[in-house]
Amino acid sequence: MCSTWWAARAPSPGALSVFHPDVDVLAFTGSTAVGRHFLHYAADSNLKRVWLELGGKSPNIIFPDAPDLEKAAATAAWGIFFNQGEMCTAPSRLLVHSSVAEQVTDAIVARARELVVGDPLDPATEMGAMAGESHLERVLGHIGTGLEEGARLRVGGGRTQAETGGSFLRPTVFDHVRPGMRLAREEIFGPVLSVLTFDDLDEAVRLANDTEYGLAAGLWTSDLSTAHQVSRALRAGTVWVNCYEEGDLTVPFGGMKQSGNGRDKSAHAIEKYTELKTTWIQL
Repeated sequence: MCSTWWAARAPSPGALSVFHPDVDVLAFTGSTAVGRHFLHYAADSNLKRVWLELGGKSPNIIFPDAPDLEKAAATAAWGIFFNQGEMCTAPSRLLVHSSVAEQVTDAIVARARELVVGDPLDPATEMGAMAGESHLERVLGHIGTGLEEGARLRVGGGRTQAETGGSFLRPTVFDHVRPGMRLAREEIFGPVLSVLTFDDLDEAVRLANDTEYGLAAGLWTSDLSTAHQVSRALRAGTVWVNCYEEGDLTVPFGGMKQSGNGRDKSAHAIEKYTELKTTWIQL
């Protein structure tokens, strides 16, 4: 078994001693920006292997033949507002067929308006505060940029309960989002949903893959052939069909592209910390 070292943030260039040559593998979970630092530092030490579980901008695709549009909308809302959207797998891009876009978006907006935001120790609370004031300001900056770029704010977009001293943000939904907008391209890591529309399967796949990330994706359809075709075409480490955020310790988890490499969970995770070795013996 290889030795490992894990950290929550990148060390300064002068702290390369932590990358001791006796450390063979480094595993990191965090932002893509910090993950790049680890790759640089590993290259400057002993070329140790670096396994990364990084950011995401996960698409959630709703086709018009979804088996239950009400459930699809409710799950889309839950997925982006769960843990205040501070989830690497958060389905922050909702790709919905234009024929049902208004129905689905209206349902999510209605859910956002009724969501109880407040003290996490209160059993009635459904969404707590952001990780900190600086992060809240960053998310508010993304919201401001979305407005400047022409997206339509349907609900939320501002602070709430500021008098408590907590970093609370209202659940936020934008529609009329275009693929080139920062709302659709950058990981916000907050309860901010961007709604984009499509007209056919090929466009849905193209929009879903039009991102530097590849951690997770979801799709909703009653057609098994569509489920297989789209899940195969999506460049994502995990694809959920007619559900979202399902998981099990026995099932591998990890991303593609700038969402990282390698897999956590399952027996495949052990492969990250072992080396294949060949021994030839002349008898």
